[in-house]
Amino acid sequence: MLFTLRVLREGIAPHELKLEASNINEARAQAERQGLRVLQAKVASQHFSIQKSQFPLMLFCQEFRTLLEAGLPMLEVLDTLTQKETNPINQSRLASLLNSIKEGQPLSQAMSAQASVFPNLLVATVSAAETTGNLPEALARYTQYSENVDLLKKRLVSACIYPAIVLGFGLLVLVFLMVYVVPKFSKIYETQVQSISGSTQIILVVGKFSSQYGLYLVLALAGLIMLAAWAISQPAIRVKCFNWLCNLPYFGDKVRLYHLSRFYRTFAMLLKSGITVSAALAMVSSMLGSGLQSQLLNAKRLIAEGKGFTDAFEACTLTTPVSVRLFRVGEKTGKLEHMMERAASFHEDQMMRWVDKFTKIFEPTLMAVIGILIGGLVLMMYLPIFELASGIG
Repeated sequence: MLFTLRVLREGIAPHELKLEASNINEARAQAERQGLRVLQAKVASQHFSIQKSQFPLMLFCQEFRTLLEAGLPMLEVLDTLTQKETNPINQSRLASLLNSIKEGQPLSQAMSAQASVFPNLLVATVSAAETTGNLPEALARYTQYSENVDLLKKRLVSACIYPAIVLGFGLLVLVFLMVYVVPKFSKIYETQVQSISGSTQIILVVGKFSSQYGLYLVLALAGLIMLAAWAISQPAIRVKCFNWLCNLPYFGDKVRLYHLSRFYRTFAMLLKSGITVSAALAMVSSMLGSGLQSQLLNAKRLIAEGKGFTDAFEACTLTTPVSVRLFRVGEKTGKLEHMMERAASFHEDQMMRWVDKFTKIFEPTLMAVIGILIGGLVLMMYLPIFELASGIG
């Protein structure tokens, strides 16, 4: 939550400060740790909260790593990043981080106090690096991990943009024809045309209905969207939806493969950071879809009972024919994290090739279907006029 504080510093006139905290007492404490005297504190206005920008986590990690490798101490690095930040919200976040370090807290503990800014995976990576003293390498590892994970996600999103635009405009054209154009034709046909084909009659009936009850249809559609959004927010329904997607004949394997590739890469990054297998398994469950998390729990139980990592994952169907072979090699050679990273890269490349192939087939097919629907609708509207003209001729 964002708070507005009116503060006073010695030698400086009273001014306002924006701070993000869980409650107003914590906001006061943050300001006081910065050497400020709090005169007034209140929840920030909604207008300012709308303008709130997201914390540039990747840029922060890259700059933090560069300054550390240049030989600057951590306090000076954080002070430099705080002073150069222009966004007041992000500046207050960095200032709070700096003050926590000055109080003697480890960097990972200071980051964990701002869970909305620093994800658990970064905190765990930094915590493991604090024991080895190689923080720049840990930051580089997390940056590389985020770039690899986001690459596939961005490719999937970009592949969906063009079909979504085509489908959206196609549906808008169909709605315009059915709500506005078709009722106009129906009035003409009622008085001028004696015989109308069955398909045209259906189109006219649907168009007349939509013109009379269009508002109710829009409200019903909005209600269905809200109901679907609520249903997706329920864990039990998400599990059923995920299981349904995984059981689809063609797309199910791709959905499962996408979640497994993200899981493998995240798990490999944590193992490289020096985190134990049991602790890493507890942290990466969110990388799996809702339907696969129960299988991960079973795998953790089998590993705790003494079963091998690969055998446990294979028994719980958390492997693929390629990954299971790589994992066995990794267990034998003691390089499981490298084999998991290699499996993730293999499956991500496989997914990207499939996305490229699918979009090349799906996009022209979607355009053809939209064109046929719109063209068929226009043809059925004009068909009686064609028949009337041929009869006159």
